[in-house]
Amino acid sequence: MELKQAAAAPVRQVTVAMLAKHAGVSRVAVYAAFNSGKKTTVGISEKTRQKILAAAEELGYVPNDLARTLVSGQSRTVGLLLKSNDSLMLQRLISAFSHLFVEHGYLLIPESSESSVKREREILSHFLHKRVDCVIVAWFGFDSNGDLLEQFSRCGIPVINILNRQVEHPDSATVSFDEEQVMRLVCELLSRQGIRRIWYAGTEKRENSSSACRLNYLREAVKACPGLVLAGASCIADAAECREFAAGLRQMDVPPEAVVCYNDRVAQLVAVELRIAGFRIPEEIAVTGVDGYTDPYDPARLNTVRLPVEKLAEAAYRIFREADYRSQLVRIAPELIERETTRNLKQ
Repeated sequence: MELKQAAAAPVRQVTVAMLAKHAGVSRVAVYAAFNSGKKTTVGISEKTRQKILAAAEELGYVPNDLARTLVSGQSRTVGLLLKSNDSLMLQRLISAFSHLFVEHGYLLIPESSESSVKREREILSHFLHKRVDCVIVAWFGFDSNGDLLEQFSRCGIPVINILNRQVEHPDSATVSFDEEQVMRLVCELLSRQGIRRIWYAGTEKRENSSSACRLNYLREAVKACPGLVLAGASCIADAAECREFAAGLRQMDVPPEAVVCYNDRVAQLVAVELRIAGFRIPEEIAVTGVDGYTDPYDPARLNTVRLPVEKLAEAAYRIFREADYRSQLVRIAPELIERETTRNLKQ
C-alpha cells in the first residue's frame, strides 16, 4: 500500500493580536513598543517595552510595513533616479544616499534612466504609483517629463533635483555640485603652474550630456584666466579612441601642455596612453580629472576635483527631514586634490 506523505501545514504569520495576547498587553501597547520614537495614544514603561520585544523575538514576529503604510500614509521608501550608475562617482552617490536613508528607517530604491527619456518616465511613474515618500532625481529628459512634477505635487510626493540647473517649481528643491567651480579650480591651478595651452577630453557629443556641460564650464573658466587657451576638445568613447587621441597629440607641432578630462576614469586612460605615446607626465603634459575617488590599483595618482557626494546626500536628506521643499538651490562646493599628474616640475 502506497503511503501518502502528509502536506506540511502552512506557516501562519504572527499577528499583532497574537503577540499582544502572548505578552499580556493591548495591541496599542505593541504599536507603542515598536514605534518608541513616535507619539502614540498610550504610554508604556521601558520594562513593558522590553517584555513585548522579548515576546516578539520568541514568536518570530516581524512588523508589517504594509499595514503601517495604510495607517500612516507613508511607505518609508525613497526613489532615487540617476541618468546612469556606471561610474564610480555615481556608485559612491548611491551608497551615500542608501546609508543615510536606511540609517533613518527608509528603504532607498535606486534606478537608472540609462539616458532614456522613455525609461525615465516609466520609472518616475512607478515611483508615483508606489507612493514613495520622496523622489530624488537627476533629470535626463526634463523638457519631456517635467509635467510629472505636477502629478507628484498633487499626490503630496516631494521632488528633490540633483542636477546642474534649478527647476523652477514651488514644491521642488534643487541640490547639486557647483560644476562651474569645478572647472574654475582646475584652470586656476594650471594657470598658477604656468600652463597656457589645454585640451579637453570628453565622452559624449550630445549637447545635453554632462560631458558637454563640463566643456562649456571649462570654456567660461578659461576666459577668467588670462593667458590660458583652450586649444581643442575631443570625444573619447573607448581605449582605442584614446590611443588615437594620444598619438594625434604626439603628431602636433605644438601639443597642449595639459589635458583636462571629463572624469577620473577618462583621465586614468589618457594618462596611460600618453605615456605609451612617449609623453612624460607631468613634465611635458599634465592630466586632470574630476570625481576624486581613490583606488590603490590606479596606475596614476591623478590630480582631480573631488565631488563630495556625502555632503550632497546630507543636504538632500536635510531638506527631506525638514520638509523644506520650496523652490531653492543648494550648491555643494567641490574640493581640489593636488597629486602628481599636474605637479609643475619645470619651475
